[in-house]
Order: sequence, then structure tokens, then C-alpha cells
Amino acid sequence: MSFSSFFIQSIKRDFQIAAIQKHEFILPVLFFILVIVLFPITVGPDGTMLSRLASAVGWIALILSMLIALPRMFAEDFENGWLEQVFLSGVPHSLIVLSRIVSFWLLYCLPLVFCSFLLVPFMSMEVGLWSVLVQTLLLGSILTACLGAVASALLVASRKGGGVMALLLIPLLVPSLIFAGAAMDAAQQSLPYTAPITILAALAVFSLTIAPLATAQALKLNMG
Repeated sequence: MSFSSFFIQSIKRDFQIAAIQKHEFILPVLFFILVIVLFPITVGPDGTMLSRLASAVGWIALILSMLIALPRMFAEDFENGWLEQVFLSGVPHSLIVLSRIVSFWLLYCLPLVFCSFLLVPFMSMEVGLWSVLVQTLLLGSILTACLGAVASALLVASRKGGGVMALLLIPLLVPSLIFAGAAMDAAQQSLPYTAPITILAALAVFSLTIAPLATAQALKLNMG
């Protein structure tokens, strides 16, 4: 089997598993929706305030929802031995990890980004600003998935890795939050926002380059 065929088959396998375990796939989406729906109820009907906080709520909901799914990114395959077998198959370890990151982003992150449209009716957000937010969420979700893969690999043998993962992951996401906030502030003032978006894209590409290598090393350490 060629490396490209393995990559495609690995993603198909992850989609088949997600189709069987629908509850794990739906839970982060439901949590994301609940955060967006409940926030305006607690803050009140002030449309100006809600619009100003919409991007921050979207980012916080995205990160918290991903923290629900990230601890299980490699845990099941590590426990049943599939991960060890595929690491011994001769396929580059970084390619194995990259396929998992891509499938994780497609299964968990992309639906969350689509669900962010709920910010428009519930948070009184303008559609134009939402389109800018979507760009930041797409790039930020790639970065979060890559960094989360490294954290998940480091904690794959731990049964209490959820809280530790949050401590590892959230500080590393501070730069992306800063640039996403800068892009939204510029868009709200009708100023050019391409510079912070470009920096976010560079961070996403860099993470896609480095994270598979670092994650593969962390998994090998846990497998002994």
C-alpha cells in the first residue's frame, strides 16, 4: 500500500469509527451550541454588548468543546494496540499522526466552525464580522488540533489527562487568541485585517509541519 493510499484509508477508518460512536462526535457540538445559546441569556438582551463579545464567546466555546474530544484522540487506539501495530508497519510515523490530525479536524473542528453561525442570531453579530471570525476559527482550530495532538500523545497513557491537557494547551493558544482578537478589532473598525490573519495562517502551517513529528515521538515514548 502506498503512503497516499494509507493516508486516505486511515481517514476513512476514523470516519467509520465516528459513525459508530456518534455520541463522542455529537457531544462537543452540543456543548458548543449550549455555550452560545446560554451566554446571551445570562448577560442580557443588550445587543451592543453581545455583538462586542461575540468573537470571544466563539473562541472560548471552540476551545472548550475541543478539550472534550482531544483526550480521546489517540487513547482508544493506544489501549487496543492498533496504534502500536501501525507504528510497526513501516509507514512513516509522522504520516500516521498527520492522518489522525486531519480526520480529527474534519470530524470535530469543522462542524464547530459551521455552528459558529449561531453567533449571528444569538449574539447580534453582523454577518460580515462573522465571516472574519470564521477565518480566524478555521486557522485557530488547525493550530488547536495540532497542539492538542501533541498534548494528547504526551498524556495518552494517563487516565486523568483532561485537566492536565487544558493546562498544557490553553497557554500555547494565547498568541492565536491575540492575533484573532486583533483581526476582529480591525474588522469592527473597517480597517485592514489581513496582517493578523496571515500570521494566524503562518502559525497553522508551522504547527502542521512540526506537530506530526513531535506527536509521533511522544507516542513512541509512551509505547516504550
